[in-house]
Amino acid sequence: MSELEVIKLALGDKVSNIAWDLDGWVIRLKGSNLTNLKISRRLVGISFDWEWHFVTPLIIHEEVDEAGLHLYREMKRREVQIKRRGMLRYSYEWVTGELLTKVFPEITPESDLLVLLNRDGTLHRLLRRSSIDELYVNTYFELGVASLSDEALRKYYESPTMVGWLITAIKGPGSEWRFGAIVKRIYELLDYLAGKLLNFSRELESRLALL
Repeated sequence: MSELEVIKLALGDKVSNIAWDLDGWVIRLKGSNLTNLKISRRLVGISFDWEWHFVTPLIIHEEVDEAGLHLYREMKRREVQIKRRGMLRYSYEWVTGELLTKVFPEITPESDLLVLLNRDGTLHRLLRRSSIDELYVNTYFELGVASLSDEALRKYYESPTMVGWLITAIKGPGSEWRFGAIVKRIYELLDYLAGKLLNFSRELESRLALL
């Protein structure tokens, strides 16, 4: 069975359309907190091992006015990622995002989103079930134009064209033989996480409007 057939089977009636985009499959979704999900396979360093990348944008506003810019910059202060512990039975903790501390050392992180995610038992169950290796929640930036270079990230921070999140999940080598189950479980994790982020972002926007 091909990768495409496995993806279709794993996601079932959530799939609206699937198209190939340079280095991976872009799946348009329906009945989901996610609009689309890109799944791509990448070599690990100079080895012959592969890891799977699952990337999904979560757009809050497609246009950026003054209030949207304020929201985007407040969201930036709340970028997070997981820290995984253990060997056979993993445990997870949400921590401040490394891109935030590395690229924007002048920005003081806020902990409200981090605390919210760490207190969510369902989210922790989905993390353990997926056995995910890496998971990042960053503010949205244009994948097709920008890269992960410091300069590109800072440029987009100064003039964002959309307000939202970019969620990236990575599952390491050795996943091929159970790829279908991995796709299904990571989708369920990202769908739930997206719902939490959407609710948090709306609440944050409401708080900012009162200031």
